[in-house]
Amino acid sequence: MKPEKINPIRATLPYDFLINLVYKSRGLIFHSIEEHFSDERDTFASPYPSALIANHVSEADISALSAVYRRLSPRVKVIIPAREDILRNDFLQKEFRTKGIIKLLLTAIDKSHIIPFLLNYIGAHPIKRPFRDNARDLMKKGELRETVEAEWSFLVSKIKDGRNLFMFPEGTYNHDGYLNQIRKGAYYLKSKIGNLQFNSFTFTYDSISTDKSTLHISYGNPFSLEEGMDADTVTQLVEEKLGSGYVLTMGNLLSYVLFKLESQVKTSTEKLNLVLNDFNDHITKEYPGLKKGSSLRKNFSLQGLDPIFKKLIREKYIDIKEDSIVLLDKLTIIPKSIHNLKKNNTILYHKNQLNWHLNKLDSIWTGLEAKLISTDLTS
Repeated sequence: MKPEKINPIRATLPYDFLINLVYKSRGLIFHSIEEHFSDERDTFASPYPSALIANHVSEADISALSAVYRRLSPRVKVIIPAREDILRNDFLQKEFRTKGIIKLLLTAIDKSHIIPFLLNYIGAHPIKRPFRDNARDLMKKGELRETVEAEWSFLVSKIKDGRNLFMFPEGTYNHDGYLNQIRKGAYYLKSKIGNLQFNSFTFTYDSISTDKSTLHISYGNPFSLEEGMDADTVTQLVEEKLGSGYVLTMGNLLSYVLFKLESQVKTSTEKLNLVLNDFNDHITKEYPGLKKGSSLRKNFSLQGLDPIFKKLIREKYIDIKEDSIVLLDKLTIIPKSIHNLKKNNTILYHKNQLNWHLNKLDSIWTGLEAKLISTDLTS
């Protein structure tokens, strides 16, 4: 059967202007944004109709989408499923719970109603989160299945109206630094729109190296879901696309190394710096396809690591005694719950970002471990 002809809704100058306003405010949330492409092009392919899928890290992802939008080729208006409360007039105050001048600023923004206006115009649509906030109530009423069906049917209708879709297939924020269970949204959409194309991008937040998070956006290449793919095969493919897109950063690579140390071992800061550089060089040589943040695309000095060490000491993950790093209980004792792991053990949270790459990293680390943990460096 010939696919139904759908005309895309092209972006307009006012539409681009408003999204650019969101992008220009990125400094309020991020230290910086680094973008990583699969080839020499600096665009993100989004042929209509497309579902553009990403991992879901935090409420800051909505702001991050403004950076992604600037790379779309072609630029088609989008529909963005958003949690209901993000479009309420008091969202910023309740979500961030800040104090002082920042609280006054967020209160003023809330009272201006500019956030709901911008998001509505851009294409953010409030949806219930049946797998999070509303599940118990909906199950009691016997409305869970109907609610999920209605939400997805609405998204399908907006795609058929001429928009592309930004979607987070996990459904909720991931809690441990890596992906939550991938739900069956991509499979459902493909069953309703036969010629739907897909592309992926992955957010990697480095909250260790800088005071504000440095956001890394890794762009994928378009892919299709073949006829006959079952739901499990589709979700596995989506996980592969998103998981393989995590970027190596100073934050998650250092976290990986710290977790490789045994709690009783003391390692000099100088030796750790040398091994980190060596580890980084081997990754580049053996797996050149792995995307790296700018801080890992060059040799880094011990002085460059000092601010990170001071931050980890301040947050009681490590201590430095006689120029040796000592791992503290906050780092080595794994929390019973992964909920809010970024706050409870940010080292483990960042190390988990590398889950998809672990086999590659472990194969390199095995050969370097002896250099780091040697009898003349222990006490």
